[in-house]
Amino acid sequence: MLYRLLFFLAVTFAVIAAACQSQAVVTKVIEVTAQVTTEITVVAQLVITATPAPSATHTLTPIPPSETPTPEPTPTKTLSPIRATTEALNALVVVPTASAPAIAPDDWSGIVRQACTIVEENYVRDDFNGVNWEAICNRYIARAATFTDQQMLWIHLRNLIAELGDDHSRFVSIAGMANEFNLPTNDSGRPWPGMVINPAREDEQIFIWHVCRTGPAASAGLRRGDVILAIDGRTFTRGGNGFDQQEIAQAMYGDDKSSATFTVLRGPNSQPQDITLSYGGASGCDGWVYGLISDDPPIGYIRIPNFGGATDTFVLELLKEMETDEPLAGLILDVRHNPGGNADRTLSIFTEGTFGTLGPLRADATRTTYRIPGPVKWDTTALIVVLTDGGSHSAAEYFAIVMQLSGRALIVGYNTAGNTEGIVSFNLADGSIIRLAVQILVLPDGSLIEDVGVTPDILVPLGEWGLRELPDVQLMAAYEALLGQIEGE
Repeated sequence: MLYRLLFFLAVTFAVIAAACQSQAVVTKVIEVTAQVTTEITVVAQLVITATPAPSATHTLTPIPPSETPTPEPTPTKTLSPIRATTEALNALVVVPTASAPAIAPDDWSGIVRQACTIVEENYVRDDFNGVNWEAICNRYIARAATFTDQQMLWIHLRNLIAELGDDHSRFVSIAGMANEFNLPTNDSGRPWPGMVINPAREDEQIFIWHVCRTGPAASAGLRRGDVILAIDGRTFTRGGNGFDQQEIAQAMYGDDKSSATFTVLRGPNSQPQDITLSYGGASGCDGWVYGLISDDPPIGYIRIPNFGGATDTFVLELLKEMETDEPLAGLILDVRHNPGGNADRTLSIFTEGTFGTLGPLRADATRTTYRIPGPVKWDTTALIVVLTDGGSHSAAEYFAIVMQLSGRALIVGYNTAGNTEGIVSFNLADGSIIRLAVQILVLPDGSLIEDVGVTPDILVPLGEWGLRELPDVQLMAAYEALLGQIEGE
């Protein structure tokens, strides 16, 4: 008889009550964290257990790790997964504006005029998303003549680019360069509660998406899937595009807060609790998770937290590790809440081909073919499921749509964010920059996924408590879909 191993993901900091079962089959899963210091280390060992039974009723039991995990080889530096950038082709090249006359660094009106010209000549859409760009620029240029310091200019430029209503395009001041490009800094970092609250646009509640292995939130017993009702008594209203992440961040960190009281619901039929967290350091945050989730058939799982740095190299290493004993029959690639980067090299592990064109949507614009070159680097017969949600941005969306269009994977979860524009940085005369959307993906049939996202083959909402379930409802659906394909159901 073929026994299925239903699986359970539990990090070592989670406090979970479950009855132990006899004769359990155990499969290891390792969690690793992509650290800003270029280091990737194992931070927790996860365990999956299941007791086979002829009735196909499965009891899942977490077992504490019995050994110290061995650190994985260190890849090259990856972008911090905490800083959720949303560019599909995260071009760090800075384009000089040589065509314009020289502008003095303290010529505020001249710098605003320069910014307007950059947008006029290079923005991805020549209708500027329906706004009257010329009129907006005239107003901003005139106002700049009254400025007395650079800080006023930076606020003004930030507001100017925001007039486009484009989530990708933004102004970056000199002071903001280190954060924007994840550069080394002497700043030791702002204390934080050690948890990620980053609602996807479909979320009906403010979930705690991830609790770091160690930190204030972990020490308080908070866990993934708990619901935040208020922060210091401040409640939040869901808008047409979900909750406002900036509003949540302001409530958590505004006025240099060093602590906050979170009103939390911790499961069905629970009562609200006020939990005060004193901010500090944390570790084991937003890492990779990988491992076998089933021995028979062998099914692997990889959570990819971002597509920065050497993601492709690391994915290949993880596949090799999971296939030490035998090839995988199936694989789940989890790109939920993946903020992006560049997925092209990772895509070439699994598929190849042409998947549309890239370029501006402007009259007489030149567009280039969007191609993932071969040869494919991994097994072309193993079945794949890609997990997505409304927190899957930019390169994560490129990854999902290419895997879907090529027929290489089934997409399970929720529509992606619909943020797929590619951006480039343009210098301004005072040393600040504009990060501007200059291109967009057009699929082979002429359609866009910007503002729409990638539609899953199997739509699975999280619901009220789906993220808190172990395993969460989307991950379980992905497993069941993959198992059904393998078994020919």
